[in-house]
Amino acid sequence: MTTEPFRRGDVVWHPAPFKSGTSERPYLVLSDDDHPYHGTEYAVVALTRQSHPRSIALDAASWAVGDPGGESYVSPWYIFTIKHADITRPKGGLRDSVVTEICEAVARQLGAA
Repeated sequence: MTTEPFRRGDVVWHPAPFKSGTSERPYLVLSDDDHPYHGTEYAVVALTRQSHPRSIALDAASWAVGDPGGESYVSPWYIFTIKHADITRPKGGLRDSVVTEICEAVARQLGAA
């Protein structure tokens, strides 16, 4: 795995914390280098293939880098912190405008907007 820090907007694979076995899921990195432990851990939201109320759809145009492999969704209420050392591989990255939309949705979930 890379030793370089991931950036806001990167999508990475990480073990899924609430699934048994060796399941992984993609996560979108929301934190940037202002995060106190940037490069060691990241604030993220989960991506899924299932649409839920208030989820944000990601299509091919949402991605700046990488292959989404089909439509996926961001769950802005599924906020999590992951460790750099546990990231198994990068998946790609989303466009800045999409990341901004997702961050605003996360803020609304927290009552900050």
